[in-house]
Parts: sequence; structure tokens; C-alpha cells
Amino acid sequence: MINSIALSLLLGFELSYYLLIIQTGIVAHYNSDLITLFPMFAGGVLGTVFAGKPWIIYNKAVHKIIFALSLQLLLSFLYPNYNFFTLALLGVAVGMMAPLGIYLFKAKQKTELLFALAIAYTVGTYSFTSAIDTRLDLAIGVSFIALLSAIILRNYKVDTDTKNVAYTFRAYLPLMLWILLDSNLFETISRHVGLDIWSEYTYTIITFHILGLLAASKINTTISTQHKVIALLFVTSYTMSYLESSTLLAIVYPFTISYYNIIVFTFLSKELSLARLSLIMIFVGWIASGLGLALALSHLLH
Repeated sequence: MINSIALSLLLGFELSYYLLIIQTGIVAHYNSDLITLFPMFAGGVLGTVFAGKPWIIYNKAVHKIIFALSLQLLLSFLYPNYNFFTLALLGVAVGMMAPLGIYLFKAKQKTELLFALAIAYTVGTYSFTSAIDTRLDLAIGVSFIALLSAIILRNYKVDTDTKNVAYTFRAYLPLMLWILLDSNLFETISRHVGLDIWSEYTYTIITFHILGLLAASKINTTISTQHKVIALLFVTSYTMSYLESSTLLAIVYPFTISYYNIIVFTFLSKELSLARLSLIMIFVGWIASGLGLALALSHLLH
């Protein structure tokens, strides 16, 4: 029981950190200047690769997580003012957590995953409208909770027997597409003054995040069918955004995010090799989300 709770808290608050401190905190603080932010993205890729490599000592995944979260907590005290070096180090810490956090989960741990994402979307949505430059305590707090959870899990062993053999790279392409579309739409909406859904529909968004998680965890069908459902949800979300229908967007978009993320995390958690998962996360995570941000800034899709 204690391990299940710690797993949910670890992933939930680390995802909250990424959303509130990295994606909508530091990126917004530097006005989405990709040149200024490049050290963080480069550090993120380096950290993701580093997480999958064998270490001389403390080679267990949870030991690597404790190291990454310790570094993240220390760097959080500098928020939001970073230089080239500290941005790169923060990228390394967060980049390491991308594959490691997912690797801890077994494919059948849907309850723990559901609670983790519920924590992330509740905390993230509720705190989304807080002033960007006043999130120092938030950065320290969520990092501390995630680190404490990792310390509780210090003797936790990943049951690799429950994981599947490696998928082909082609199988991960739809996941990259969903993350790219989400990143683009999220960045576009968050910059649109007329579509400030997080301020006006906070509790509606939280509710439909939870409903999306429940729907995805309860529906038992093929991955092909799931991808078709996700595609339809994204088409609807983009349509509501184009029509600037705030109410309907606040309903369908959070449902879409939660639904597809359950599918993505469950799929990724089946990967047997941490080294291969790290390589995949470079494409599924950093490249896909980076392209989504670049598309949002260029206004090519929306």
C-alpha cells in the first residue's frame, strides 16, 4: 500500500512540476524564446539519455530518481532566474525523470497511474493561473514531495517480468503525434486572451480531466481503436478552439488530455528496457513537445 501511494505521489507531483514550473513557468518567464531556452532542452535530452545508461554505483532506477530529484530541488531555489549553466542542469534533472518515472510503473498498475495523473491535473489546473514569477514555493514544495516519495521507494524493485518485449519504433509514432498536437494546442490556448479557460472554468476542467482518466482506464479495447478515439477527441478539441467556444473547449480538451495520457503512459510502461525507453522518450517527449511549441509560435496550424 505504501509503495502504491508513494508511486502516485512521485509521478503526480513530478508531472505537476513539469507543467507549472517548466512548461508554463520558465518557458513563459523567458517569453518562449527558444534560443534562451535551448540549454534546458539540450540538457533535457542529455538527461534522458543519461537515465538509460548504466551507472557505476546506485544503478537502480529509483536511486537515479533520487539523484535527479535532489538536483531538481536544489535548482528550484533559483526559480525563475536561471543562467545558461543552471538551465542546462535543470533540463538534465527533468530529462532524467521522463523515462525513470514511467519505468517504475508496471503496465497493470492502472490505479496508481490514474491517481498520479489525477493529482497532476488537479494541482496543475488549480495553480495554473498563479503568477508565473511567484511560484518559488510551489517549485520547492512539489519537488520536495516527489523526492520524499522516491526516498520511501528507495528499496523498490521494478518487476520487469510484467513488462512486454520492445515495440517497434513505428508503434510509438502515434504517441508522438498526440503529444505534438497537445503541445501545440496547449501553447496556443494559453496565449489566447479570449480563451482563458483556466481562470473561468477551473473546476469544470478538473472534473473533465478526472472523467477522461476514468474513461480511458475503464475502456478495454485494442490500441488501434484507442488511437481512433484519441484522433476524434483532438479533432473536436481543435474545432472548439477554432470556433473559440470556451465552454465546450473547457469540457472536451481536458477530457482529451487525460484520455490520451492514460493510453500513452500505459503503452510506454510496457517497455522492457530502460535504455530503449530513454531513447524513445527523446522522440516522444522532447522532440514532439518541442515541435508543438515551435508550431504554436509560428501559428502554422492554428
